Amino acid sequence: MDTEARLHFLAAQVRNLVREKEASLLALESATRLGHFDSSYTRLDSPESLLQEIAARARELLPLSATAIYLIDEQTQDVVLAHVSGDNADFDPEAETDALIADHSFAFALGRTGPSFFEAATGQGRLLLHPLATPSRVRGMFIGLLDRACGPAPDPELALVTVVINAGAQALESFALYHHLRQVNAALEDTVAARTAELRQAYDQVRVVIDSLPAGVMVIDPADHRILDVNPAGLAMLGRTREDVVGRACFACISSSRPGACPIVDGGREQVSVERLVTWPDGRTVSILKTAVRASLGGRPCIIESFTDISGQKKLEELRGDVERMTRHDLKTPLTGIISLPEVLLGNPTFPAEHRAMVEMIKEAGLNMLGMINLSLDLYKMETGTYALDPSPVDLVGVFGSVVRDLGPLMRAKRLDVVFATDGRDGLHGPVIVLGESLLYFSLLSNLLKNALEASPEGGEVGVSLVCRDRVWLTIHNAGAVPEALRGRFFKKYATSGKAGGTGLGTYSAWLIMQNLGGSIDCVSDAASGTTLFLSLPRPAD
Repeated sequence: MDTEARLHFLAAQVRNLVREKEASLLALESATRLGHFDSSYTRLDSPESLLQEIAARARELLPLSATAIYLIDEQTQDVVLAHVSGDNADFDPEAETDALIADHSFAFALGRTGPSFFEAATGQGRLLLHPLATPSRVRGMFIGLLDRACGPAPDPELALVTVVINAGAQALESFALYHHLRQVNAALEDTVAARTAELRQAYDQVRVVIDSLPAGVMVIDPADHRILDVNPAGLAMLGRTREDVVGRACFACISSSRPGACPIVDGGREQVSVERLVTWPDGRTVSILKTAVRASLGGRPCIIESFTDISGQKKLEELRGDVERMTRHDLKTPLTGIISLPEVLLGNPTFPAEHRAMVEMIKEAGLNMLGMINLSLDLYKMETGTYALDPSPVDLVGVFGSVVRDLGPLMRAKRLDVVFATDGRDGLHGPVIVLGESLLYFSLLSNLLKNALEASPEGGEVGVSLVCRDRVWLTIHNAGAVPEALRGRFFKKYATSGKAGGTGLGTYSAWLIMQNLGGSIDCVSDAASGTTLFLSLPRPAD
């Protein structure tokens, strides 16, 4: 080959290389363009536009007279025809697919990552099958009909078809994910809306209830002690408007504490109940009983304070106290005459000796009644914490003798007996010395023994046991049982089970006396073993 021929040959090779380079660049550009699907497809209501775009791009690369796309149903896992397009009106994708499924060609093509070719069942040409697959799942199958007149598809075009279909599968994946998330989001929004409506309805209902309560209710922020809300009853008790209260610190309106000393926030207590004197803007005062508790509203920590106006109750208590004191005063005058008359009779030397014991009993009973009237004043002082005990040695044997003598009519009426035991020996042996006041012990034992006799069945007995150690341990037992509903509040004021004439003050006064004497009292009761009172009484120091 001469030099000129060689130059022509090299020039032809250069032109071929340029064309190959241009073809490669064109293929790369096509791959870039065809392998990208705009994200706006994922936001459409239906994948139809996306399927049309996949089929159109495939037809740009290969001479396909018809295309069909099958998608896999997420619920049933069946393949469902989703798109058909092309110029060949005689193309029947369902018939072709049935034939491919029958000879397992469809399943074979689904298992591959690239294109597969099969003869069309209708003889119209060759079928190109390519799975629409992502790394996580197979989403469907692309089917294209190649005319028989067309030769084998070039490898670059087939590679580009794979790029298009894989990109389309990714776009379908994004479409499905977007719509799933949209459904989840819609469901969440519906749930939130429904829950919000329920909470709003519940809040409105609670608000109606709270606003209609006769008691005041206040919501306080524990972080800064600011009042967040208050109901109308609360505003009325405070003598203020809503604007005067909401937003202010509770210390300035209702709390008797001070910053840094809140029993709930700083003291760690769950609940606090106290009486409080509230001053109105005009200087008037209102007594309230308030209870503060930790709470949470809508997940937000808060303090709920409820309070009631007890001014009327205070006035009634004062009135009752005044009436009781006047009654005691009025009783003393005729009682003094009753006590002095036996003294006159006993001072007469001609008074029959056989009647002296009976008159002595009348005098002693009168003195005991006078002592009880005076004691009622002392009980009031005990309640208010102003009683001053004047302790001295007291012989319980003598006190029990007076008590049993006074309760003799009741014992005879019910055919009851009081059985004593002292340090394990039958009977009442003395002296048994305790420390306190004789009248207090008389009232204490009279109340307890009278209750025991009244609760005992007729013909029975009440057992009294004394054990002398560093203290005197006294037990009083009867066969009757305290009603179950009363057992937990047996020593509470006004606690009674409906007993005729019962005031619920006997056991309460016994508890008060024991508190002031420095002793203790407890009760155990059940239907099987009856009721036993356990008392611990102080003794004088040796």
